[in-house]
Amino acid sequence: PFTSDELMKRIDDIKKNIPRDDINGGQQTESRASDNEGGQATSQCRKHDEIVNEAVSLYRSIGPRKEILREGRLVPEHIRNPLLEILKNLCWQVPNERKHLNAERYLTLPTNVSNDRFYGDLRQACRDLMQWTDKSYFYSGIAVTKNFVASPHIDDRDRSYQYAISLGDFEGGELCVEGRMYDEESEKFEDFINVVKTRNRIARVEGRHIHWVRSWDGGDCYSLIFYDTTERFATPVIDTGVCVNNLQDLE
Repeated sequence: PFTSDELMKRIDDIKKNIPRDDINGGQQTESRASDNEGGQATSQCRKHDEIVNEAVSLYRSIGPRKEILREGRLVPEHIRNPLLEILKNLCWQVPNERKHLNAERYLTLPTNVSNDRFYGDLRQACRDLMQWTDKSYFYSGIAVTKNFVASPHIDDRDRSYQYAISLGDFEGGELCVEGRMYDEESEKFEDFINVVKTRNRIARVEGRHIHWVRSWDGGDCYSLIFYDTTERFATPVIDTGVCVNNLQDLE
């Protein structure tokens, strides 16, 4: 769930970009500010609920955000097929490393490990994939999941963009990433959602923007996220939420 600070920032951004007559949550904002001296846990929860209601009201006022359909680069079969077979036969850790995540299986592979007798084949297959994708990209770890459904969240430890791919016999499961772009004609920032097809495709996306995974139908869905949490090759946040030069837009 979003923090109160994140929600308040969104509320302020919305109010800057829509006519005042269209704002339905002004009174809630004033109420929120006037009793901000609480401190009790119950009071904080109540205030958070009030802020959530105000944000929802404002989003209803402006209507659905624009969605931009995109797809990643298609990975050759000779790279993705062996990787999928490894994932299907993988000996997963029990229990999952991150219990709070909604995934049947989840593990992370840090790159500063040598002679991995459990996941050596998977590591090599991932290296082959990234050699084809982006030889210059440094990743400090790989998040490996099976049947992962992600609620909106931010990977706040990231110091650079991510690469994402999903594999398996399924339909749906698009990766959604929030983006923002300045519209010179209206002289306002435009918020939108990138809806990225990653099945058998790899995409450069911004994990430091709010993102989530849509549900899917069919068989098992395996996903790999390559990320960097070090300061070694830190990069600026991608405002658009994805690297548009790395993706293809869909009609």
